[in-house]
Amino acid sequence: MSLASTARVAALYVHPLKSAAGIRVDELRLDERGAVGDRRWVLVDPHGDMITARETHCLLLIRPSFLTADRNGGLGLTAPGLAPLTVPLDAIDLAAPTRLVCVWDDDVVAHDAGDVAAAWCTAAAGRPCRLLRLADADRRPLAPRFAGSIDPHARYVAMSDGAPLLLLGIASIDALNARLLESGHADVMDPRRFRANVLVTGTLPHDEDTWRDIRIGDVSLSVGSACTRCVLTTVDPDTAERGQEPLRTFAQYRRADGGVIFGMNTTHREPGVLRVGDALQVLSLRE
Repeated sequence: MSLASTARVAALYVHPLKSAAGIRVDELRLDERGAVGDRRWVLVDPHGDMITARETHCLLLIRPSFLTADRNGGLGLTAPGLAPLTVPLDAIDLAAPTRLVCVWDDDVVAHDAGDVAAAWCTAAAGRPCRLLRLADADRRPLAPRFAGSIDPHARYVAMSDGAPLLLLGIASIDALNARLLESGHADVMDPRRFRANVLVTGTLPHDEDTWRDIRIGDVSLSVGSACTRCVLTTVDPDTAERGQEPLRTFAQYRRADGGVIFGMNTTHREPGVLRVGDALQVLSLRE
């Protein structure tokens, strides 16, 4: 029996290029790695290390789009002051040697998108970089701390920070914004700052912290570790300007070992489809 019956999916996001803007969608199709099309592309520096908006804030101003309806094809990109870039899959030499890119503690196998894409992304990022696409053959392992009650053996992820999905309650964002307004902060935090895949409504603030196993629509998921938040949350997604909030306020009431936490790393048990409006059932709570 469900422990909650009012929660529903309020919004869904997919982030094709790691650290670039997200795309709000009506549904997420889930494959073995997570949301199809999510974090399948990345920018790397000349040493092969990933570039993120943590240090290169203007990446948030790059807006991606899918070239195919299944979200598995090529990538379109726009950025201020540049003509749009289109990178169809047939422009990538899949027969060429793959490259390794370091995504946190993992070496990920990827294909280089070529010199034209590299030149465009270098201009957009303001630093030398190349665009890579996750290789279909890559097998980046899912870390146990993200899996909840799901066996992480033989489970894989794309180039997210770790979990296949990030889940966050709208009520938790509202509670943060109430604190900011009480302290005299003029602006509220847009949900896009937190880069969640799944935003839910009909809950109390931080209810998601207590969940262990849930069902959304027909998809069974388990909630793993809390998401430790970084400086990226302080960067305005529309201007790429950095401030002090919300990390300063989080430190007052969301502090945990290793930093401050907001949102939950979540793993799906099997492929399926999440849709806006789907009911969320809480099947079990954390012990």
